[in-house]
Amino acid sequence: MRKRRRKRTSPATIVAIPLGILAVVYIGIALYFTRHFLFKTYVNDIYAFNMTSSEIEKEVTDGLKKYRLAVVGRGDIREFIFSDDINMELVVDGQFDEALRSQNAFIWPAYLFKETHLNTDNIASYSRDKVDGIIDGMKIFKSENVLPPVDAHVSEESGDDGFYIVPEDYGQTPIKNQVKEAICNALDILESEIVLGDECYEAPGVFSDDEKLTSLCDNLNTYCRAVITYEFGADTVVVDGTMIREWCNINGTSVSLDEEKVAEFVKSMSRKYDTFGKDRTIASANGGTVTVSGGDYGWWMDRQTESQELIAAIKSGEKTTRTPVYFATAESYGEKDWGDSYVEIDLTSQHLWVHQNGSVVEESDFVSGCVNKGNPTPRGSYSITYKQRDATLVGENYSSAVKYWMPFNGNVGMHDASWRSEFGGWLYIVNGSHGCINLPTEKAARIYDLVEKGEAVFVYGGKTAKEPVITQEIVNPTTGEVTTRLIPKSVADAQGITPAPTPEPAQEQALAQDSEPSPEDTPVQEEAPAEEEAPSEEESSEE
Repeated sequence: MRKRRRKRTSPATIVAIPLGILAVVYIGIALYFTRHFLFKTYVNDIYAFNMTSSEIEKEVTDGLKKYRLAVVGRGDIREFIFSDDINMELVVDGQFDEALRSQNAFIWPAYLFKETHLNTDNIASYSRDKVDGIIDGMKIFKSENVLPPVDAHVSEESGDDGFYIVPEDYGQTPIKNQVKEAICNALDILESEIVLGDECYEAPGVFSDDEKLTSLCDNLNTYCRAVITYEFGADTVVVDGTMIREWCNINGTSVSLDEEKVAEFVKSMSRKYDTFGKDRTIASANGGTVTVSGGDYGWWMDRQTESQELIAAIKSGEKTTRTPVYFATAESYGEKDWGDSYVEIDLTSQHLWVHQNGSVVEESDFVSGCVNKGNPTPRGSYSITYKQRDATLVGENYSSAVKYWMPFNGNVGMHDASWRSEFGGWLYIVNGSHGCINLPTEKAARIYDLVEKGEAVFVYGGKTAKEPVITQEIVNPTTGEVTTRLIPKSVADAQGITPAPTPEPAQEQALAQDSEPSPEDTPVQEEAPAEEEAPSEEESSEE
């Protein structure tokens, strides 16, 4: 008996069978998702995977009573609208069936790798009047929460590199119609939250990228990058961009520096800090204090030059500390601008003291300018102009050599007077100098070593009006020789001195010649530039 041969399965059949099974499964899944929502699908933000349109409708219906819309405004203001408060009802109209049909079930594997969000049209009805009422009462419209928008603008104060643009501020001023529209659109599709966008608020009119604004800022900084500091003792004055801006003329985006305003600023500094010509009350070696008026000691700003240099510093954008240009300076700033080292000259007692660091280190009698010849030493506050050894003081028809020359008021100064044997007392009234302070040589040398250029000299007291004189006879007790001299009548009366007989005209002329002061004068006075007068006392004390 013959064995029957088994029929062999072909390779094509082996491949076709699994493919057929896969095709049946794939098509079966696709058919399933024609009635159910696909993977990772959301309908109106409700997770709808594996749900039918009826089931999503029921889900929405069941959730409608618990529905609320969160409204989020600027300033982190959050408010809620509840379905019961607006008589909300569901309106379906087959929209969920339409949403289901909109998905492509036959490419279902693609839905495994992405989220799909489906939104229906209006699916709810509600009372618009009640919505409007709720919106009208929202906190975003309360005055305390409304902030107007602010345009981008140039900063009010300058920074390290001048002015900068302050960005626009959108503020919090809601536009009611826009807010209502945005909220109603969210209610229509049952959104859970609506964040009010920019379209719901008033917007600024100028933004930080505005070309005109940028141009204005750049042009301002042509001048306003400068930072210039003045130091007046304990006081500091800073010229920065904020101040300079006040001196600028702005026309649209064009900026120019008003140089007259800069000059006025320098003038105001001069008025406040100049001390030129002011009264000064000093500690006197005689005890107590003495007020000295007049003179040219003190700070005296060269306003014109300082204005020009400040303008140049501004235009070049300097960041620096500068000292103003001065015609005259003092030891320090402040009320006591002369410090603790100065020369005190009392014309009444014909005595001077050298103060050094608050202590008297030298003193001397002297002879000052001749009152009766109309050459009284000028009173006031001055400073040592310079010091010179072995100077020749030249006057009309004479010259006189001195070893120690210390001028303090143009042609007036302190110096040695070797031709004199007496100093102090009343000599200055009838036999004084041309205005200088005549000193014994050894005292002049000591004072010369102690004082410095710029050191303050205070001159006060003394007589200025001419006085009557008498002739006094002086008898040498040893030889019996009789000589005469002129003395002030007030001194004679005080000392009980009897006037000598009136001399003959020739003798009177000889006496007058004997009473002439020694020939002396000084180099030409150094004066301040003519273009700017010294400030008056009223102006210099003006704050």
